[in-house]
Amino acid sequence: MDPPFVLATSTAGGGFARYGETLARILNARAGRSWIEARPTKGTTENLDLLKQAAIDAALIQGTAASELFEAGASSGLCVLYAMYPSPGMLAVPGNSRIRRLEDVRGQRVVFGVRTSGLVTLGRQIYAGIGIDIDRDTDAIYVEQAAQSPRLVLDGAAVGLWGAGEGWPGFETLAKGPDGARFIGPTTEQIPRIVARYPLLKPMEVAAGTYPGIERALPTVGSVNFIVARADLDDARAARFVKAMHEAESEIAAALPQASFTTLANTIASVPSPENLHRATRSAS
Repeated sequence: MDPPFVLATSTAGGGFARYGETLARILNARAGRSWIEARPTKGTTENLDLLKQAAIDAALIQGTAASELFEAGASSGLCVLYAMYPSPGMLAVPGNSRIRRLEDVRGQRVVFGVRTSGLVTLGRQIYAGIGIDIDRDTDAIYVEQAAQSPRLVLDGAAVGLWGAGEGWPGFETLAKGPDGARFIGPTTEQIPRIVARYPLLKPMEVAAGTYPGIERALPTVGSVNFIVARADLDDARAARFVKAMHEAESEIAAALPQASFTTLANTIASVPSPENLHRATRSAS
């Protein structure tokens, strides 16, 4: 019997951990055995290192880091197996907070997450795009586990929580707090400045109702996250994973609303070139 297909995710309580655990549960149930192993990690930075060491089969990679791989092309040695979902960046604050704009956090304690997470990279870039260095201009808090993040805001130790995407556990927890949550993105004037400085980021919109407190569409910027593998991942192992993902798309979407983006069609549409895809994914298309 083949060894398990190891998929690196993130720290407990993070969106990537939830996504990877959901994939493993669904694909293993459909196969009737445990052939997917969702392995917790410290996030995108560690995941890339593990891929380069050939210590895992595939990993969940934040969109900006994935875009850098696209720019490197074949020299990166890595390629996409499947698209995950978009991650539009947002700041969440308690509903009674006086903070109304991203820049209002100057000098304040803000939870940005696990230092090696792609969410921190996204936050650092968005804030840099509006002229704020989060390590110099805010009292940035970094945690060891993503699950710690919302509690720091609920307990009053921080004024806000940085995060991204739909169904992110930290945002869900904060929104269920006694004061609810308010979500903040860059202004329509700031978005072009951010994208001009970081072209790998794209304008995005968070739909009304994505979380309690988002009453109308929220403009922001972000990127699409991907399941990434080494280009030399065995074709048969890669093909089995891609086939299983494609056949389970509707079930995965039903389990996680943000995973409605996880389709073969969106995978192909989200990469700059078919050369960015693993051979198994290209063949499946």
